[in-house]
Amino acid sequence: MHICRLELIAVTLALVFAGASAAQDNGELPFDTNEYRVGPGDILDVDVYGDPDLSGLVTVQHSGDISFPLLGDVTVERLTVREVQAKLVELLGEDYLVDPQVIITVKEHRSQWVTLVGEVIRPGKYYLQGSKTMLDLLTEAGGFTPRASGEVIVSRLDQQRSTLFNSEDNGNHGASDASTRIFLTPNQTPAEQKESLSFRLRNGDIVTATSTQFFFISGEVKRPGSYPVTGGLTVLKAVSVAGGLSKFGAKSKVEILRKTSDGDTKRIKVDLGDIEGGKKPDVPLESQDIIKVGKRVF
Repeated sequence: MHICRLELIAVTLALVFAGASAAQDNGELPFDTNEYRVGPGDILDVDVYGDPDLSGLVTVQHSGDISFPLLGDVTVERLTVREVQAKLVELLGEDYLVDPQVIITVKEHRSQWVTLVGEVIRPGKYYLQGSKTMLDLLTEAGGFTPRASGEVIVSRLDQQRSTLFNSEDNGNHGASDASTRIFLTPNQTPAEQKESLSFRLRNGDIVTATSTQFFFISGEVKRPGSYPVTGGLTVLKAVSVAGGLSKFGAKSKVEILRKTSDGDTKRIKVDLGDIEGGKKPDVPLESQDIIKVGKRVF
Protein backbone atom coordinates (compact mmCIF):
# COMPACT_ATOMS: atom_id res chain seq x y z
CA MET A 1 0.00 0.00 0.00
CA HIS A 2 2.98 2.31 0.44
CA ILE A 3 4.44 1.71 -3.05
CA CYS A 4 3.12 4.98 -4.51
CA ARG A 5 4.54 7.00 -1.62
CA LEU A 6 7.95 5.37 -1.90
CA GLU A 7 8.00 5.92 -5.66
CA LEU A 8 7.13 9.56 -5.07
CA ILE A 9 9.94 10.08 -2.61
CA ALA A 10 12.45 8.27 -4.85
CA VAL A 11 11.51 10.31 -7.92
CA THR A 12 11.58 13.58 -5.98
CA LEU A 13 14.97 12.89 -4.44
CA ALA A 14 16.36 11.87 -7.83
CA LEU A 15 15.08 15.13 -9.28
CA VAL A 16 16.51 17.20 -6.44
CA PHE A 17 19.98 15.71 -6.61
CA ALA A 18 20.00 15.63 -10.41
CA GLY A 19 19.24 19.35 -10.41
CA ALA A 20 22.07 20.04 -7.98
CA SER A 21 24.49 17.89 -9.95
CA ALA A 22 23.61 19.59 -13.22
CA ALA A 23 24.21 23.02 -11.69
CA GLN A 24 27.62 21.95 -10.41
CA ASP A 25 28.56 20.36 -13.73
CA ASN A 26 27.76 23.62 -15.49
CA GLY A 27 29.77 25.62 -12.96
CA GLU A 28 26.63 27.43 -11.88
CA LEU A 29 25.38 28.46 -8.46
CA PRO A 30 21.71 27.82 -7.67
CA PHE A 31 21.13 31.56 -7.25
CA ASP A 32 21.97 34.85 -8.90
CA THR A 33 23.93 37.08 -6.53
CA ASN A 34 23.16 40.10 -8.72
CA GLU A 35 19.51 39.86 -7.61
CA TYR A 36 20.35 39.76 -3.90
CA ARG A 37 19.34 42.84 -1.92
CA VAL A 38 21.45 43.48 1.14
CA GLY A 39 20.03 44.04 4.59
CA PRO A 40 20.91 44.23 8.29
CA GLY A 41 23.38 41.54 9.35
CA ASP A 42 24.97 41.04 5.94
CA ILE A 43 28.75 41.31 5.82
CA LEU A 44 30.15 42.95 2.69
CA ASP A 45 33.69 42.62 1.38
CA VAL A 46 34.63 45.98 -0.17
CA ASP A 47 37.71 46.20 -2.37
CA VAL A 48 38.74 49.71 -3.48
CA TYR A 49 41.44 49.22 -6.09
CA GLY A 50 44.78 50.66 -5.06
CA ASP A 51 43.59 51.80 -1.63
CA PRO A 52 43.83 49.11 1.07
CA ASP A 53 42.87 51.62 3.79
CA LEU A 54 39.40 51.87 2.24
CA SER A 55 39.10 48.15 1.62
CA GLY A 56 37.85 45.50 4.05
CA LEU A 57 34.78 43.96 5.62
CA VAL A 58 31.78 46.07 6.63
CA THR A 59 28.57 44.96 8.33
CA VAL A 60 25.14 46.31 7.45
CA GLN A 61 23.72 47.71 10.71
CA HIS A 62 20.12 47.47 11.91
CA SER A 63 19.61 50.98 10.57
CA GLY A 64 20.41 49.71 7.08
CA ASP A 65 23.69 51.68 6.95
CA ILE A 66 27.32 50.71 6.64
CA SER A 67 30.08 52.77 8.28
CA PHE A 68 32.64 53.53 5.58
CA PRO A 69 35.96 55.39 5.82
CA LEU A 70 35.76 59.01 4.61
CA LEU A 71 32.05 58.71 3.86
CA GLY A 72 30.63 57.92 7.29
CA ASP A 73 27.25 56.19 7.33
CA VAL A 74 25.98 55.10 3.92
CA THR A 75 22.48 53.65 3.51
CA VAL A 76 22.56 50.40 1.54
CA GLU A 77 19.53 48.43 2.75
CA ARG A 78 17.37 46.96 -0.06
CA LEU A 79 20.03 47.80 -2.67
CA THR A 80 21.51 45.10 -4.89
CA VAL A 81 25.24 44.46 -4.71
CA ARG A 82 25.72 46.30 -7.98
CA GLU A 83 23.71 49.27 -6.69
CA VAL A 84 25.79 49.45 -3.51
CA GLN A 85 28.94 49.31 -5.63
CA ALA A 86 27.69 52.12 -7.88
CA LYS A 87 26.73 54.25 -4.87
CA LEU A 88 30.19 53.97 -3.30
CA VAL A 89 31.83 54.76 -6.64
CA GLU A 90 29.69 57.89 -6.95
CA LEU A 91 30.30 59.10 -3.38
CA LEU A 92 34.04 58.43 -3.44
CA GLY A 93 34.37 60.11 -6.84
CA GLU A 94 32.65 63.30 -5.75
CA ASP A 95 35.32 64.53 -3.30
CA TYR A 96 37.95 61.92 -2.55
CA LEU A 97 39.17 59.75 -5.45
CA VAL A 98 39.64 60.10 -9.18
CA ASP A 99 37.87 57.36 -11.13
CA PRO A 100 37.49 54.99 -8.14
CA GLN A 101 37.16 51.29 -8.87
CA VAL A 102 35.13 49.36 -6.32
CA ILE A 103 34.31 45.66 -6.19
CA ILE A 104 31.83 44.36 -3.60
CA THR A 105 30.91 40.80 -2.70
CA VAL A 106 28.66 39.50 0.05
CA LYS A 107 30.93 37.67 2.47
CA GLU A 108 28.11 36.40 4.69
CA HIS A 109 24.37 36.43 3.96
CA ARG A 110 22.48 37.04 7.19
CA SER A 111 19.53 39.33 6.45
CA GLN A 112 17.14 37.06 4.54
CA TRP A 113 16.11 33.49 5.24
CA VAL A 114 13.39 30.89 5.02
CA THR A 115 12.47 28.35 7.69
CA LEU A 116 12.15 24.72 6.60
CA VAL A 117 10.32 22.29 8.88
CA GLY A 118 8.73 18.88 8.62
CA GLU A 119 9.76 15.77 6.75
CA VAL A 120 13.16 16.71 5.34
CA ILE A 121 16.58 15.36 6.22
CA ARG A 122 17.94 18.67 7.59
CA PRO A 123 15.19 21.07 8.74
CA GLY A 124 16.18 24.53 9.95
CA LYS A 125 16.88 28.11 8.90
CA TYR A 126 18.26 28.60 5.39
CA TYR A 127 19.68 31.93 4.30
CA LEU A 128 18.73 33.34 0.92
CA GLN A 129 21.72 34.26 -1.20
CA GLY A 130 19.74 35.59 -4.14
CA SER A 131 16.99 33.95 -6.14
CA LYS A 132 16.26 30.53 -4.60
CA THR A 133 13.71 27.95 -5.72
CA MET A 134 12.10 25.04 -3.90
CA LEU A 135 14.47 22.74 -5.78
CA ASP A 136 17.48 24.64 -4.39
CA LEU A 137 16.10 24.50 -0.84
CA LEU A 138 15.32 20.77 -0.91
CA THR A 139 18.77 20.09 -2.33
CA GLU A 140 20.42 21.95 0.57
CA ALA A 141 18.15 20.14 3.05
CA GLY A 142 19.10 16.70 1.72
CA GLY A 143 15.64 15.93 0.32
CA PHE A 144 12.58 14.32 1.90
CA THR A 145 12.47 11.71 4.64
CA PRO A 146 10.65 8.41 3.91
CA ARG A 147 7.69 9.76 5.90
CA ALA A 148 7.13 12.73 3.57
CA SER A 149 3.86 12.96 1.67
CA GLY A 150 5.19 14.90 -1.32
CA GLU A 151 3.11 17.95 -0.39
CA VAL A 152 4.99 21.13 0.53
CA ILE A 153 3.22 24.13 2.07
CA VAL A 154 4.75 27.61 1.82
CA SER A 155 3.31 30.12 4.32
CA ARG A 156 3.75 33.87 3.93
CA LEU A 157 2.56 35.29 7.22
CA ASP A 158 2.49 38.92 6.12
CA GLN A 159 0.05 38.28 3.29
CA GLN A 160 -3.74 38.15 3.35
CA ARG A 161 -5.02 35.82 0.63
CA SER A 162 -4.65 32.06 0.30
CA THR A 163 -4.32 30.31 -3.06
CA LEU A 164 -3.72 26.77 -4.25
CA PHE A 165 -0.69 26.05 -6.42
CA ASN A 166 -0.12 23.13 -8.73
CA SER A 167 2.28 22.57 -11.59
CA GLU A 168 -0.03 24.32 -14.05
CA ASP A 169 0.40 27.61 -12.15
CA ASN A 170 4.11 27.55 -13.05
CA GLY A 171 5.01 29.22 -9.77
CA ASN A 172 3.80 32.64 -10.88
CA HIS A 173 2.09 34.11 -7.84
CA GLY A 174 1.30 37.68 -7.03
CA ALA A 175 2.47 39.42 -3.89
CA SER A 176 -0.84 38.68 -2.19
CA ASP A 177 -0.33 34.92 -1.92
CA ALA A 178 -0.47 33.82 1.73
CA SER A 179 -0.34 30.03 1.63
CA THR A 180 0.84 27.89 -1.24
CA ARG A 181 0.58 24.11 -1.61
CA ILE A 182 2.93 22.33 -3.98
CA PHE A 183 1.92 18.77 -4.86
CA LEU A 184 4.29 16.15 -6.24
CA THR A 185 2.36 13.11 -7.40
CA PRO A 186 3.55 9.78 -8.85
CA ASN A 187 1.71 10.33 -12.13
CA GLN A 188 3.65 13.52 -12.86
CA THR A 189 6.48 13.37 -15.35
CA PRO A 190 9.94 14.47 -14.15
CA ALA A 191 9.47 17.67 -16.19
CA GLU A 192 6.19 18.42 -14.38
CA GLN A 193 7.77 17.77 -11.00
CA LYS A 194 10.66 20.06 -11.86
CA GLU A 195 8.16 22.74 -12.86
CA SER A 196 6.45 22.40 -9.48
CA LEU A 197 9.80 22.70 -7.72
CA SER A 198 10.67 25.90 -9.62
CA PHE A 199 8.54 27.87 -7.14
CA ARG A 200 10.57 30.91 -6.02
CA LEU A 201 10.98 31.52 -2.31
CA ARG A 202 10.88 34.87 -0.51
CA ASN A 203 12.36 36.22 2.68
CA GLY A 204 10.35 35.08 5.70
CA ASP A 205 8.71 32.07 4.03
CA ILE A 206 7.93 29.12 6.29
CA VAL A 207 8.20 25.91 4.26
CA THR A 208 6.58 22.76 5.63
CA ALA A 209 7.18 19.32 4.13
CA THR A 210 4.10 17.47 5.31
CA SER A 211 3.98 13.88 6.50
CA THR A 212 1.93 11.25 4.72
CA GLN A 213 -1.79 11.16 5.53
CA PHE A 214 -3.99 8.17 4.77
CA PHE A 215 -7.50 7.24 3.70
CA PHE A 216 -9.14 3.88 4.31
CA ILE A 217 -11.22 1.81 1.91
CA SER A 218 -13.18 -1.32 2.73
CA GLY A 219 -15.87 -3.53 1.25
CA GLU A 220 -16.15 -4.64 -2.35
CA VAL A 221 -12.81 -3.54 -3.78
CA LYS A 222 -9.97 -5.80 -4.86
CA ARG A 223 -7.38 -4.45 -2.39
CA PRO A 224 -9.04 -2.95 0.71
CA GLY A 225 -6.77 -1.18 3.18
CA SER A 226 -5.15 2.19 3.87
CA TYR A 227 -3.47 4.33 1.20
CA PRO A 228 -1.66 7.70 1.15
CA VAL A 229 -3.69 10.82 0.42
CA THR A 230 -1.91 12.57 -2.45
CA GLY A 231 -2.71 15.90 -4.10
CA GLY A 232 -5.81 15.85 -6.27
CA LEU A 233 -7.04 12.48 -4.95
CA THR A 234 -10.77 11.83 -5.49
CA VAL A 235 -13.08 8.96 -4.60
CA LEU A 236 -12.96 7.60 -8.17
CA LYS A 237 -9.15 7.62 -8.13
CA ALA A 238 -9.13 6.07 -4.66
CA VAL A 239 -11.20 3.11 -5.86
CA SER A 240 -8.76 2.71 -8.74
CA VAL A 241 -5.79 2.77 -6.32
CA ALA A 242 -7.48 -0.04 -4.40
CA GLY A 243 -7.58 -2.15 -7.56
CA GLY A 244 -11.09 -1.22 -8.64
CA LEU A 245 -14.38 -2.81 -7.66
CA SER A 246 -14.62 -6.52 -6.96
CA LYS A 247 -17.01 -8.56 -9.10
CA PHE A 248 -19.69 -7.92 -6.48
CA GLY A 249 -19.02 -4.21 -6.05
CA ALA A 250 -21.88 -1.77 -6.64
CA LYS A 251 -21.04 1.61 -8.16
CA SER A 252 -24.16 3.10 -6.61
CA LYS A 253 -23.38 1.90 -3.09
CA VAL A 254 -20.33 3.91 -2.18
CA GLU A 255 -20.20 5.96 1.01
CA ILE A 256 -17.54 8.25 2.47
CA LEU A 257 -17.35 8.63 6.24
CA ARG A 258 -15.63 11.90 7.16
CA LYS A 259 -14.85 13.37 10.59
CA THR A 260 -15.97 16.97 11.00
CA SER A 261 -14.25 19.65 13.05
CA ASP A 262 -16.76 19.18 15.90
CA GLY A 263 -16.04 15.45 16.10
CA ASP A 264 -19.17 14.22 14.32
CA THR A 265 -19.14 11.84 11.36
CA LYS A 266 -20.47 13.08 8.03
CA ARG A 267 -21.80 10.51 5.55
CA ILE A 268 -21.38 11.31 1.86
CA LYS A 269 -23.28 9.09 -0.60
CA VAL A 270 -21.48 8.59 -3.91
CA ASP A 271 -22.57 7.01 -7.20
CA LEU A 272 -19.47 6.13 -9.20
CA GLY A 273 -21.60 5.58 -12.32
CA ASP A 274 -22.92 9.13 -12.19
CA ILE A 275 -19.36 10.46 -11.78
CA GLU A 276 -18.06 8.40 -14.70
CA GLY A 277 -20.98 9.56 -16.84
CA GLY A 278 -20.35 13.21 -16.02
CA LYS A 279 -23.68 13.62 -14.24
CA LYS A 280 -22.03 14.48 -10.92
CA PRO A 281 -18.60 15.84 -9.99
CA ASP A 282 -15.97 13.60 -8.46
CA VAL A 283 -15.54 14.00 -4.69
CA PRO A 284 -12.11 15.11 -3.40
CA LEU A 285 -10.80 13.00 -0.53
CA GLU A 286 -9.44 14.21 2.79
CA SER A 287 -7.09 12.66 5.29
CA GLN A 288 -8.69 9.93 7.44
CA ASP A 289 -11.68 9.51 5.11
CA ILE A 290 -13.20 6.03 5.19
CA ILE A 291 -14.66 4.71 1.94
CA LYS A 292 -17.15 1.85 2.10
CA VAL A 293 -18.15 0.00 -1.06
CA GLY A 294 -21.33 -2.09 -0.90
CA LYS A 295 -22.46 -5.20 -2.76
CA ARG A 296 -24.69 -5.36 -5.79
CA VAL A 297 -28.13 -6.90 -5.40
CA PHE A 298 -28.73 -9.77 -7.81
